[in-house]
Amino acid sequence: MADGLDPLENTPRSVLSVILWFLWGVGLFSTFVPRPLSLTGVRFGGVLCFILTFWAATTSSTASVIIIAFVFATVALVIGSSATIGDLFIDRISYGNERRFLLRAPAAVTSFLRPATYLVSVVGLVAGPYLLADGRTVAGVIACVIGFPLTFVGLRSLHQINRRWVVLVPAGLVLHDHLSLNEPTLFQRSEIESVGPASADTDAVDFTQGAYGLALEVCCSSPHDVWVAAVKKETEKQTIETFLFAPVRPDHLLVEATRRSLTSHSPT
Repeated sequence: MADGLDPLENTPRSVLSVILWFLWGVGLFSTFVPRPLSLTGVRFGGVLCFILTFWAATTSSTASVIIIAFVFATVALVIGSSATIGDLFIDRISYGNERRFLLRAPAAVTSFLRPATYLVSVVGLVAGPYLLADGRTVAGVIACVIGFPLTFVGLRSLHQINRRWVVLVPAGLVLHDHLSLNEPTLFQRSEIESVGPASADTDAVDFTQGAYGLALEVCCSSPHDVWVAAVKKETEKQTIETFLFAPVRPDHLLVEATRRSLTSHSPT
């Protein structure tokens, strides 16, 4: 990063260096406080570091430094994006005998929207300050006025994706997914007939939002009323008997469901 800032004058280079150290400190602090919000910070920090490494590599002439930087940036990005870290951070806000499992992002988010949002958020955050430090005041001010709100909106939308989970509680199973349901919904233990991998020809109500990966199916012993997510600000009640959801680690959820004596099928 220092190599990337070398073309700037001393004072602005020092200011941007302090900002980078501050962002690094925020990322480090987030790893010590596992929460949904800090998960967003860790994952955004990994992407930010990776992109800035590319930028800094264009001005660095030391091959060994570039290689080491890319190795560490890649490791941070991969670990921060892993399903294990996602579940770990989400589960740290559980109360008592609860276990929370992060849900997979919708397919459209995984394929396009999330990468695009990360890119826009990173550019919106760093472009303005760099242009100001480079002496391009007008362009820098415009970039800050436009970029900072874009970064805020982008991070907010990314955080909302990290606030979708399923909770195994002593009373049963709670689906907490604002994209599917208008409010978190509890399915009582006595109502749950089975939990297991969904079959290819299932006709269950799909709450996976088209997410990639293995979907789990919950079969209820009797009809259950749910309020589906509002469409055009109009809520709608729907009666269901079976539904699908897509946790990031379905195998771990099934193990926990079995331990809690929720009827579950063995993965195939």
